[in-house]
Amino acid sequence: MTTKCRVPSAECRVRLVLLIPIALLVGCSFFSKAKSTIYTIDRIPPTAAPATVRGTPIAINSIELPAGFDRKEVVVRKANNQLDVRGTQQWPATLSDVVLHTLAFDLADRLPAGMMILPGATRPASVHGIDVVFEDFSAGPDAKVILDARMGTAREHIEVPVTSLDSANVATGMSQALAQLADHIVAGVR
Repeated sequence: MTTKCRVPSAECRVRLVLLIPIALLVGCSFFSKAKSTIYTIDRIPPTAAPATVRGTPIAINSIELPAGFDRKEVVVRKANNQLDVRGTQQWPATLSDVVLHTLAFDLADRLPAGMMILPGATRPASVHGIDVVFEDFSAGPDAKVILDARMGTAREHIEVPVTSLDSANVATGMSQALAQLADHIVAGVR
């Protein structure tokens, strides 16, 4: 038999006191879930035929990004040395993983088959490993993406203008900058 609380008894007040916080918690979590938008850094095909290179295959050993940028959230530089971390605008993985895979596949598209050892593939006994240290790989505060990278003694500085600093344009600019870096790396291998 169910009892109805016509007059608030102690038992009804306890139920009410327990149900109100649960209802608030469920309601707040339902309304506070902001949907994330996922952006990618895409491979850009080469403009020329693959380079005619022979010799030791290449592999990327490591990618190092500037502090504060290796995260899933899209980060844009603002004025006064501040960062805009866009919590609901994200990469599909940490930025270093996205950069590693995009750069590796951009290089594979520009080199003869078998010359680029892709991430996760078995490495042959002899391979030329590349460590890529990005001193800067960001957009903002001006409407451009800046890529400053070191690979051993080689240095590359690339600037890609973007129409705005919205995350879609940032992703496109980063895609173009990595494609240009791949072009420069291949030119150095020849």
